[in-house]
Amino acid sequence: MKKNAFSPKKYIMEKGRICPIDQCLVSDGYDDLGLTICLIIRKQPGGKYMFTNLMLDSYCLGVKSVFCNCNFDDKQIEEVKDKLSNSVGEIEEVSPKYFHNLVYATIDFAEECGFKPVKDFALAEYILDPDLIDDGIDEIEVGDNGKPLFINGPYDDVDAIMAKLNRNLGEGNYDIMIGDGNFDF
Repeated sequence: MKKNAFSPKKYIMEKGRICPIDQCLVSDGYDDLGLTICLIIRKQPGGKYMFTNLMLDSYCLGVKSVFCNCNFDDKQIEEVKDKLSNSVGEIEEVSPKYFHNLVYATIDFAEECGFKPVKDFALAEYILDPDLIDDGIDEIEVGDNGKPLFINGPYDDVDAIMAKLNRNLGEGNYDIMIGDGNFDF
């Protein structure tokens, strides 16, 4: 009889919110470009970990990228954290409430601008817990002084984004910064 192969996606969907939160980490320098990397780690039974890693654009676009996985051992999860700190600089541990307020405030602001999270966010939601959002969500700064600011990245479709901003907000109701799309952290 053939044994069914383990499916990380299925496991995350079934167990994501049941497993206790181990850590919530956010990259330092959040205000510089409105970009931050967020990592939430949950402890699975037996000592392994599941996580989701999100790149947030709090100035305009919301959730730009997502990566989820599970069954990482201590060494592997430390490698994920090391890779994060090596690529974006200092990371700090934050409370689960702050973490969720940050993620969902960014999503709410982006939706007001007409942008939805990337498709892979649907899986990340099984690791996140919207029940942890509290009144602190109103304290999270989004936009650049409250106004949308589009700063293009290397994979952004500038014409499509500009068209959406014009359609949803109207010309002149947002700021833009167009460059080569490559920014050093």
